[in-house]
Amino acid sequence: MATFLDVGLLNYFSIIFPALLVFAVVFALLTTTKVLGTNKSINAIIAVVLGFMVLLSEDIVKVINFMAPWFVLIFIFVVLLVLVYRTAGATEKDMTEFIRTDRSVKWAIFAVGVIIFLAALGTVLGQNIGPYLQENATIEEIQSGVATGSWEQNITATLFHPKILGVIMVLVIAVFTIALLGMKPDY
Repeated sequence: MATFLDVGLLNYFSIIFPALLVFAVVFALLTTTKVLGTNKSINAIIAVVLGFMVLLSEDIVKVINFMAPWFVLIFIFVVLLVLVYRTAGATEKDMTEFIRTDRSVKWAIFAVGVIIFLAALGTVLGQNIGPYLQENATIEEIQSGVATGSWEQNITATLFHPKILGVIMVLVIAVFTIALLGMKPDY
């Protein structure tokens, strides 16, 4: 029985939402930055073309479908946080000045965006990206490692080795830590 709250029908339209999102974001960016001039027709045509190009890749649609709810959740959290600050007496000018001048807020926003993007890539492409994770990889292929005659296979086996990925993650965390600790305070 179909009810008003049944959202199963929206699954058929799940491919359209990423295309509309890409269209809206690209059109907004082109209109506000005026990279291609002030002609809205050209901006709209480019946004429509990029929106349709998103439909050609199933992986991009899956990545956008994974990322969009997380960004909406963070946006709702930020709106509620702003409401709490407003009820505590902070003005809109105080909050916008703090966000614009404090570098740690900018880095935090950037880091959250990168984490959501990497989580989306890991969810969508995680099982197919490295030689150790492919579903149809045989034990011989996995154990061959970097001792093959193929340079490309040797490089991918080295770069996607779990120990190398762990070291890269530790280095990224160290770089962000040093960058945030080494900043001069804005006050």
